[in-house]
Amino acid sequence: MRKIRTHKGWTQNQLALKLQLFGWDTSRESVTRLENQSRRVPDLEMFVVARILGVKADELFPRNLRGKVKELAPHYRGKLSRG
Repeated sequence: MRKIRTHKGWTQNQLALKLQLFGWDTSRESVTRLENQSRRVPDLEMFVVARILGVKADELFPRNLRGKVKELAPHYRGKLSRG
């Protein structure tokens, strides 16, 4: 997410503002936690971030996981649903 944001020349504040304009109540601090991977990203938020950044959702995953998300989902679904 950070690479895409900086490639666009956006600050964390600018990304937070764009997300807010889309209807997501967020802040620069929340963007920081997302980029540092210190907070879980619910599915809906991931799709909103992808849309605002103008990329496909799988582009937000590390390269070694791209294309494998559907394959890995059944394995992690149970773990994620329990928190």
